[in-house]
Order: sequence, then C-alpha cells, then structure tokens
Amino acid sequence: MPKRSDFNKLRTALQHLNLEEARQLYAELGTLVQALEQQATTPVTLASKEREVVETQRRGDRLYQLERVRCGKVGCKCAGVQGELHGPYWYAYWRDEGKLRSRYVGKQWRQVD
Repeated sequence: MPKRSDFNKLRTALQHLNLEEARQLYAELGTLVQALEQQATTPVTLASKEREVVETQRRGDRLYQLERVRCGKVGCKCAGVQGELHGPYWYAYWRDEGKLRSRYVGKQWRQVD
C-alpha cells in the first residue's frame, strides 16, 4: 500500500482527469486488479528436486500442500536423486504484501492463521 501522502496526491491528480482519461484509467486499473487477483489465487505448487507435491487444497487465502521433502543431510535416506523423500507433511502458502510466505503445518492437516 502506498504511503498515505502519496495516495492523497494521487487522489488529487485524479480529480483533474477528463472523462476520456478517466475511462482509460478505469480500464487499465481493471486489468491491473484482475492480474493481482490472479496472482493472489494462483497455486504456488513448488516443483523441485527437494519436494514432491502429493495433494493441494485451497482454503480462503491459503494454499495447503501435502509434500514429500528432502532434508539435505548427507547420508540420509533422502540424499541423492533417487533418495526416498520424507513425509508427506502439510505446508501452508500465502502472499503477504506481494511476498510469498509459507508455514509448516504438520503430518495432519489443520487450518493455520
């Protein structure tokens, strides 16, 4: 969110638009809002050598994924490309001010804040 003073400057500048400029801005803002909504609801499915997604569930603004994971410890059963992954474990993913956040949930699914 922009600083309040920036928002007030923008609001003041908008009052000087003519009808055609306001319509054009309205269309462009609609496109921007749609893109931001799409970004916020797009699954975050992580495909990598370290994780394997088993199941995905969306609850509100959170994406929950049941994942098998590689711990990274040398000599562990999960080490190497063919190693047996740990889990599966539930993880929650969401966006906070545009930044991707995640949280370990556990072996059993539960909703997290």
